[in-house]
Amino acid sequence: MEPSFLREVIRKRIQDGRLPRTPLIEVGHGQGIGQACDACGSIIAKNQRMTVRMSADDWGTLRFHDECFQIWDTERNTNGC
Repeated sequence: MEPSFLREVIRKRIQDGRLPRTPLIEVGHGQGIGQACDACGSIIAKNQRMTVRMSADDWGTLRFHDECFQIWDTERNTNGC
């Protein structure tokens, strides 16, 4: 996915509440297991790295491509969201 488009998708998901603004608790890292990334919606393939996080607000589990997590972490703190 084009980086600027990916950033816009993540920004929109933060704005509409599908992704939190609050910090997340790290649960683990590893290879993808074929589930969707909560940030971009694409499948995290077995040959891709993912991070699994938990929201302290509702104890929901979130899975991210490593790159998507980094973008989310930057965007959640920007005024554009």
